[in-house]
Amino acid sequence: MKLFRIVLLIALAVVAVASTGCTGNAPPQGFAGVATDGESVFVGTADGKILALNPAARAGEELFPAAGEWSYAITKETKGTFGCGTSQAPSVLYSNPVVNDGHICIGTYDGKVLMMDMESRSTRLVFPQTRAGEWMYPRSEKSIGPVVGSPAVVGDMVFVSSSVKEGSRTFGVVYALDRLYGDELWVSEALDGKLWVTPSVVDGVVYVSTFDGRIYSLDAATGKVLPWVYEGEFGFVSSPFVSDGMVYVASFDRRLNAVPLGASEPAWTFQAGNWFWAAPALADGVMYAPSLDGKVYALNAQTGASVWGTPYDAGEAIASSPVLVGDSIVVVTKKGDVHVVSRATGMGARVPHPTNAKNTTVMAEVVSTPCYHDGIVYVRAQNNTLYAIDPVARTLAYTFSLKTE
Repeated sequence: MKLFRIVLLIALAVVAVASTGCTGNAPPQGFAGVATDGESVFVGTADGKILALNPAARAGEELFPAAGEWSYAITKETKGTFGCGTSQAPSVLYSNPVVNDGHICIGTYDGKVLMMDMESRSTRLVFPQTRAGEWMYPRSEKSIGPVVGSPAVVGDMVFVSSSVKEGSRTFGVVYALDRLYGDELWVSEALDGKLWVTPSVVDGVVYVSTFDGRIYSLDAATGKVLPWVYEGEFGFVSSPFVSDGMVYVASFDRRLNAVPLGASEPAWTFQAGNWFWAAPALADGVMYAPSLDGKVYALNAQTGASVWGTPYDAGEAIASSPVLVGDSIVVVTKKGDVHVVSRATGMGARVPHPTNAKNTTVMAEVVSTPCYHDGIVYVRAQNNTLYAIDPVARTLAYTFSLKTE
C-alpha cells in the first residue's frame, strides 16, 4: 500500500486548503466548471461566486450584469488569528453547478449544499427564498465534510457525497436531501475511504467510489448499503459512471475499469500512461477518455477495444472532461490548449492563440469542466476568466473576466 499512500498524498495536494484571514495567505481557488440550461450559462468562480451569464450579452461585450444576468457570492465565516475577530470569506467551489428546473445546486468545500432559484437570484432577493425552493444544508452554522464532487439531482431528491474524519481515519458519507426544501432524508453509514465523487444514481441505486478502492451501492430511498460492494486492488480516483449495466471508474494504477453491476471482477480494464482523472464522455457506444498522459482514448464501452488506430495526443496532461460537439469532441489540456478532435477518426487540431501561435490557446491552467452551448464551448480557467471557443472555426471568440464586483 506504499504506492497508494504516495498517490493519496499527491491527490490531497490538489484540494489542500490554505489559511485565510489575518495570516494573509491566499485562499484556494477551487475548480468549479460551467453548465447551461439551454438559455443561460452558469459558472462557479475562483472567488466563490455563481454567475449567470447571457451569451449574447457576453459576445457583445455589454457591461455586466446585462439582461438575465446575476451574481451570487457564497461565503463562510472565518475566525482570524491574534484577536482579529471573524469575517466573511469566499467559499471554495470544486463542485460544478447543477441546473435543475429553474434552480442551481452546488456544494462547497466548507461543507454546505445550496439550492438557488434563478429568478430570486436575478432580482437579488435575500437568500434563501424558501417559497421559491431555495435552501442551504445544513441550515445551522454546522457543516458536513468537504464537498468536492457535484450533487446529483434525481427526481425530488439531491444526493451528495462528503468525507468525515474520526481520529486518524477518514470515512465517506452520502447524504440524501429533499429537492424542494433541503430537508435531510437520510445519511448513510460511514463508508471506508474518502469520497470526492459525484454520486451516480441509476434505477433507484446510488453508486459511489472511494479512495480505498471500493464501489458502494446504496438504496436511493433509504440509504441502506446494498450487498454488492466491489473491491478493487487500488483506490479509485474518479467518480463512477454507470451506463447499460456497467460502472466505469478510474483507479490509481492508471487503469480505466469497466465493472458489470453485481460482479466481482471487471469486464475489461484499459491502462494508460497516467491517471484518468477526468470523467469520460460516452456517445454511441464509444467512451472518450482523457488521461493525464496527454492522450485521449476512444474505447468500445462494452469491450474496451480501441476504436481509433492510435489515441489522440494533445501533448500535455488533460485534467478536464471532454465536451461532445456534433461529430467532434473538444478537449482542453491542463496548460490551456484547446483541441477539436474528430469522433470518427481521432484526427484533430489545436485551437491557436489569437495573436501568438507559440502560446497555449487560453494561456492559463484549466482543470474545470467545460460546457457546450449554442455553438460555443465555454472554458473556465484558473485565472478566473471564461473563454468562449468556436469549435467549428477553431478560434477564440471572446473572453470574460469573472472578477465581478
